[in-house]
Amino acid sequence: MTNPATATPKKVVAIIQARMGSSRLPGKMMEPIMGQPLMYHIIARALQIRCAQAVYLATTDQPIDDPLVEIAEAMGLKVVRGSEDNVMQRFFLAIDDADADYIIRICGDAPLFDPDFMDRSISTIVPRDADCVRASWTGPTAFQGAGVISRRALEWSRAVAPHDPRTYEHVTAYAYDHMEKLKTVPIDIEPEFRGKYKLSIDTGADLEFFRQLYAQIFQEGKIVSLKAALQYIDEQNKQC
Repeated sequence: MTNPATATPKKVVAIIQARMGSSRLPGKMMEPIMGQPLMYHIIARALQIRCAQAVYLATTDQPIDDPLVEIAEAMGLKVVRGSEDNVMQRFFLAIDDADADYIIRICGDAPLFDPDFMDRSISTIVPRDADCVRASWTGPTAFQGAGVISRRALEWSRAVAPHDPRTYEHVTAYAYDHMEKLKTVPIDIEPEFRGKYKLSIDTGADLEFFRQLYAQIFQEGKIVSLKAALQYIDEQNKQC
């Protein structure tokens, strides 16, 4: 999938990591939300990232993940398949295929990651040849489920800590935990996005909550805006 709205001289790719074999909620990527599987909604959001010159699905080579591949290919994504246990290995299949300089990592279980924040992050770090952004707000935020990082930062973490689960399983976590060794640039977090929110789908209760949220604010042909979702969540919390 090539995005015609590229706005950076560097090669930027978005990589969705997803599989069917979740330990806490198996098969959740194919669970329906407003008539479409969760995988569909994740891809639809990824395709709204304007700076991404390509979007990949990085999944496993297990037959159980064939339905995810079918959806991704039908929506125009490139697909790489590899080790079930080593997510970093899958990522580099995509990174090498695209010859990418910067990577937008997208978790398959977070259907409210913000495409605009990904674009703003890339436009912040690329001109400064940085590795990642550093939020000026130190508290929790609603910008969850996706993050930007340089290829060299991933290569560094893979080289120095290949057996650390933050490297091979969580991909970016080791690098983010060692930002003092990377080149970072600050990025502002607007007040309306500050606060503690649970925006991933890990349990059946999470899935049901997102179904209710989408039923209230989803519009066909559009993605649910993070701001609108937070307003809904805040209203629900007031009623509790």
